[in-house]
Amino acid sequence: MKNHLNTVSAFQFYQLARYSALVITGIVFAKTTLTQQAIGEYETFVFLAGAVSFFWLNGMLKALLPLSSGQKESNSALFSSFVVISFFSLLIGMLLYTAHPVFSGFLLNGKEVPEPGLLVVYLVFGVPATMAEYVYLIRKQNRTLVVFALVSFSIQFLMVVLPVVSGYPVQWAMRGLVVSALLRYIWLWGMFIYYSEIRFSFSFVKAHLKLGMPLVVAALLSGSAQFVDGFIVTSRFDESTFAVFRYGARELPLATLMANALSSAMLPGFGIREQLQENLRRLKNGVSRLMHFLFPLTALLLLVSKPLFPVVFNPAFADSATVFNIYLLLVISRLLMPQTILNGLRLTRQIMVASFFEIVINVTLSLVLVRVWGIAGIAFATFAAYLFEKIYLIVVVRKTLNIRLNEYHPLKYYFFYSLGIIAIFIFAEIVL
Repeated sequence: MKNHLNTVSAFQFYQLARYSALVITGIVFAKTTLTQQAIGEYETFVFLAGAVSFFWLNGMLKALLPLSSGQKESNSALFSSFVVISFFSLLIGMLLYTAHPVFSGFLLNGKEVPEPGLLVVYLVFGVPATMAEYVYLIRKQNRTLVVFALVSFSIQFLMVVLPVVSGYPVQWAMRGLVVSALLRYIWLWGMFIYYSEIRFSFSFVKAHLKLGMPLVVAALLSGSAQFVDGFIVTSRFDESTFAVFRYGARELPLATLMANALSSAMLPGFGIREQLQENLRRLKNGVSRLMHFLFPLTALLLLVSKPLFPVVFNPAFADSATVFNIYLLLVISRLLMPQTILNGLRLTRQIMVASFFEIVINVTLSLVLVRVWGIAGIAFATFAAYLFEKIYLIVVVRKTLNIRLNEYHPLKYYFFYSLGIIAIFIFAEIVL
């Protein structure tokens, strides 16, 4: 850990621990006596909490990182950001509680919002509690962040699954999730007290909102695909089908984590225009190294997912494997990184435009393909929309900066791997 742990790897570990807790919870649920409908209720609870908070939370947290690192008084920055996020959480919680019949009627196909009061408590306390890992990240307490990830998500896992394993209904799992969020919230307050960070700065809040609002819009455009897919499923199918979709709609987490880490690490270099050619070569080499790891891993998962899903979960979730396989294909678009060049050179408007096109294509194709292939059609629409976004940005980079794709991307390996992955996908779906 001493030799290899840094802020990037520690935060990657935290995100991987969070993802692992979600996946293992789903496996345990599938092995209990819970019905698919009950599992769908829990998934809907978690899904709604994320759907109403992901975009503004991500935007404000992304704005916090550069602002706090440049602040002489980072203590007031952290606490002031906490106040802003808490305010938005309270506002969203009140709106959700007031308007939950709207969610029920239009987005959940008439089904009731699971435990709306409990959902509001989770939003008001659980969303601000997300600040805890960012405090560790900003303070560069890497080992502490790793320990915090292990402890907090172990507690969450136990508090969610133990009631269900003991025979209690799924509502107790939701309560366990809320209690674990409350514990993280209390821990965050303890961190503020310990670090003497209970200070509010109006000037920081002004700067935070100014920088954060455009990022909120960008996060809303680029990150809402999974929630759009979920709402289309809930509006057309029952909770059992929604559970099948949610268990399959999980792309390879390593692809997202490692690709985002590479992209983020390259941004400062691209800010120096005199070193553009050198950084293009560095990006090309970095993508090449990732491809040699991620594409073979994806191929292996494509081959084993069909027989493994009924075993790991239960036979009722066999159809989730097809959705999962389609989401695995997203590695093809994840390893295209024209956005890194545009972001590093501060040409972000076209990134927002591309995200807008992505959402339009995703929704349009989902509504068309769901009639042909059911929930698999929704997954195919997501794959097509993500790929279009990257192709659009590749064209923008070529026309705006006169940079060809082969200058920053290993085309030979990429096309070889991509065609192989598609061939293995077809084989897995037809033969296995």
